[in-house]
Amino acid sequence: MATASAGFALSGYLAEALTLSPTVTQGPYYPLADDIPLDKDNDLVQLNDSLTLAGGIVTYVTGRVLDSNGSPVKNALVELWHADREGDYLYSAGAGRNSACDSNFAGFGQFLTGSSGAFRFRTIKAGLYRGRTRHLHWGVTLPGRTTRTTTQTFWDEVAYDLNGTRWDTQNSNDNVFSTVSNAAQRASVLLAYEAVPGTATGEVQATWDYVSGFTPSEPTYPNGGSLVVAGTAIGGLTAGSVRYQLTVPAYVGYTYEIYGNPTLSDLDWKALPFSLAPAAVVDRHKHTATSEGTLTFYVDSKAERGFYKVAFRVPGANTGTP
Repeated sequence: MATASAGFALSGYLAEALTLSPTVTQGPYYPLADDIPLDKDNDLVQLNDSLTLAGGIVTYVTGRVLDSNGSPVKNALVELWHADREGDYLYSAGAGRNSACDSNFAGFGQFLTGSSGAFRFRTIKAGLYRGRTRHLHWGVTLPGRTTRTTTQTFWDEVAYDLNGTRWDTQNSNDNVFSTVSNAAQRASVLLAYEAVPGTATGEVQATWDYVSGFTPSEPTYPNGGSLVVAGTAIGGLTAGSVRYQLTVPAYVGYTYEIYGNPTLSDLDWKALPFSLAPAAVVDRHKHTATSEGTLTFYVDSKAERGFYKVAFRVPGANTGTP
């Protein structure tokens, strides 16, 4: 892991000096497997197909994953998790998600970058809890690496609680922000949020690039199997409904996830839940193969252009556990 105090200034992107993103603690609240929602796409505001959105100020973060030369990194897994408006996390040591967390808030999302290295998340302004200022947790797993590297981003503002009272912990005395000793790195994770033009609901946005000190190494899928596949329409679980069948070659120990995209834009790929049987309820968002041959997945979400991306993680790679 790169140390938070590395502080190397690197050139290459638009002739600007790049600063490596600091690596800080993952923290205790990365969700356990049974906490992570079935709908783990990059929209944390709307969970599944619910018409009720998460409470809080809708917040967009858009950026890119770059290597130390400023080149975009394709197939980088970007994970985001944070507290809800009231300061409660999805994480629970017991069965299922934390009941105190906003039931309409996903609490966790992920995005797989395309050739531009770009990512985008819609979430809400993170809440405050004792001992911390306002922050987002990020995990980035570069292709060729088996573990995520974690960092946190902060709000460039004075923190006030929901009652308008100045919060005891600000960026200056936050026990994570203060561990980033390099001034350029501290500045790189202190984000200025601006109003989204044309919205009347107070939505805000920020841009942030994650710059990695690691060299990405795109793994080659065994035997060159194609993992961008067309979905074959079949009958759904209810009369008149449709679901889509996808089949790929499978290898023991590889973990598979499915992404759909209505436009084929780099920013429109979304992680999709699926089932492993045509008449089964959609019940998972990843699957690790236990035998070789073929794997067939069934999704309810239509890809408007007809194609889905089946992403893979090599054996032993980050499969979404703390």
